[in-house]
Amino acid sequence: MRLYATLTTTLFGSIRGTTTTTTTATTTTTSVRRGAMMTQQHHQQQQSSSSSNAIAKTLRGGGVLVRAQQTKNDECVGERVAARASTSATKGDDDDDDEKEKERSGREKAKTKGPTPAPKHTRAYGTPMTGYQLEHGQRLMAEDSPFASLNLKEAMKVGAAKGVRCRQHVNPLSQKFCKPSETPSWDVIFKDISKPLTIDVGCGGGRFPLAMAKRFRERNFLGVDVREALVERGEKWGEFAEVSENVAFAAGNCTVSLKPWLEDYNENNKDNKRGKVELVCVQFPDPHFKRKHWKRRVVQKEMVEALASGLEEGARVFLQSDVKEVAEDMRDKFEKFGNGKFVVDDSLHVRGEHEAIFEADAPDPSDWEGEEHEGFIPTWYQKGWLKENPLGVPTEREVQTINEGQPCFRVMLCVK
Repeated sequence: MRLYATLTTTLFGSIRGTTTTTTTATTTTTSVRRGAMMTQQHHQQQQSSSSSNAIAKTLRGGGVLVRAQQTKNDECVGERVAARASTSATKGDDDDDDEKEKERSGREKAKTKGPTPAPKHTRAYGTPMTGYQLEHGQRLMAEDSPFASLNLKEAMKVGAAKGVRCRQHVNPLSQKFCKPSETPSWDVIFKDISKPLTIDVGCGGGRFPLAMAKRFRERNFLGVDVREALVERGEKWGEFAEVSENVAFAAGNCTVSLKPWLEDYNENNKDNKRGKVELVCVQFPDPHFKRKHWKRRVVQKEMVEALASGLEEGARVFLQSDVKEVAEDMRDKFEKFGNGKFVVDDSLHVRGEHEAIFEADAPDPSDWEGEEHEGFIPTWYQKGWLKENPLGVPTEREVQTINEGQPCFRVMLCVK
């Protein structure tokens, strides 16, 4: 028994010693690992701190470099500004010399005789007018307006004729305007039908025929426009201005309506009591800038042929526009489709000492190539454009154009 107890005690003591040794070893290993990890973390923190310090130093150094570079750039800019100022001063002196040379050249050219060059547009075609246009309506009513004698401002105040709203651009090829309008009752719309008749094609606001009727009581005037609202207001204005006896307005598309109207006016002239149609005006028509819309322009082959057959010898056709291409188009169509019945009025298109025209551009032959032109090339451009309006009364658009400092392109034709 003693032997068994001794062996058991010895055995269990060994086991406890081994366990204690193992536990001690494990604890030691764990401590070592923890120490290593802490050491590694410490090193990483030191590296991160060193990197941050390095970056901060770099940034601080970079800031110095940036400021230095900025200072250098400012110095370069200052040098360039100084150089430009010096160049501008030199250029200014050169410009003064150039201006003096241009003046001398202009005086020398003025001494030599020659056609007056065509004026240049300062406003692009198709762009809206500014400045004067903002007060255009008010200025047309002002006391110094060419239409002041009509006293239309008072008419607006008393409600005799209110302002109208209508489309600025109308398609004359729409179904509504493709057929001729009803022929005016000539003996009804004019008190004295024996007076010579003037037809204003596309009369717009109607101030031109109204002012003409006021100034020339011995003539009759018919204003025609496709916009019925303007026609109705024109009639009311005529009554207020006391010119309704020799002015009338009619709604219609002149491209298709002029032929039957002129035929009726001439053929139903009993005992020759009706005065002759002495003047037809086409002034500042809608330009229809797009090429595909050129067929909408009022002056077409049908209209030219209607005037060629409906006007008698001595009658005149006055064309003008603020768009050179449109004026050229109208003039060239009368030359092409007029069957030789129209000529440029040489009594107005005067050259020489009392020159009343400015030079017109020669046509580009390439524009007239093709079978549709049948070999026709315009020649009337040689007669130039009229500098002034020979009728003595402007249209609303003409007043606006002149006050904008833009040129008007005019030509007067005669029926031979």
